[in-house]
Amino acid sequence: MKVTWGLENASFDPKTVTTLGSYDGMHRGHVEILARLIRTKQELGMNRSLVLTFDPHPQEVLRKNNSSVNLLTTIDERLALFEKAGIDEALVIRFSLDFSKMPYNDFFRNILLAKLGTKAMVVGFNHAFGKNREGDVEHLKALAAESGIRVESVPPLIVDGVSISSTKIRHALLEGRLAIANEYLGRPYELTGVVEGGDKIGTALGYPTANLSVPASKLIPSDGVYSGRATHDGRHYLAAISIGNRPTIEANGPRKVEAFLLDFAGNLYENKLRLEFHSYLRPQATFDTLEELKTQIEEDVKKVRVATTK
Repeated sequence: MKVTWGLENASFDPKTVTTLGSYDGMHRGHVEILARLIRTKQELGMNRSLVLTFDPHPQEVLRKNNSSVNLLTTIDERLALFEKAGIDEALVIRFSLDFSKMPYNDFFRNILLAKLGTKAMVVGFNHAFGKNREGDVEHLKALAAESGIRVESVPPLIVDGVSISSTKIRHALLEGRLAIANEYLGRPYELTGVVEGGDKIGTALGYPTANLSVPASKLIPSDGVYSGRATHDGRHYLAAISIGNRPTIEANGPRKVEAFLLDFAGNLYENKLRLEFHSYLRPQATFDTLEELKTQIEEDVKKVRVATTK
């Protein structure tokens, strides 16, 4: 997949099928939109399927009163998922306050048509873009009809009577309902970051952990112990993942993401590590002694071997 950074570097192709949006999470509903985008390209004999997305995420720019941002995917994770979906090209637009003030009809005519060559579009049922999100599906279809542009809106994906959305996935992760979040995502939730130095308590207990530093805007699931999989340097390892403030080690300490990689030997410091969350094992607990903590970790590792498959 070709990745183009910045509108100034965008290319024109008169046979382009386009979609645009934040696509945070790239959940099953998003995947359906992109699958329809690719089918439309094939049906109409177009040259490229193009996804327009934004970095930073609009929420990071438009948030008020220092409100927190809980993103499901970083831009790198989103791009990897676009490629996996079979998209030809992703155009990453730098989102800013000035950009947010562009009227939707100007964006449609000057960017989608004149600069990119869009001949058809596929969007979600609740899609909206432009200043104050005024360019909803009905406005987009009316504007596109004037230029002979085909616009298809994809209905919500319903699972067990619930329409999938990024908001519902965020709530599920923050409330400890990992199984629901993963079902809506269509894959295990992931955290990717760089391993930083720790206090080596895990090493002393015989279970050295990797302390993961993740982007501040990335959503971290609720506190607890999880089974999962770690990926380092292209290799996969079963992992016991702990999220919390480690009350046995440091009362009211900072919240940390730690992972013990089963059957791994080596130094991970300052290396990139990706963690997949497969299942929730137990809540965070306080132990009277480090020996009790070690015993519990042993039980957690046993459960990981059973609960997580490679």
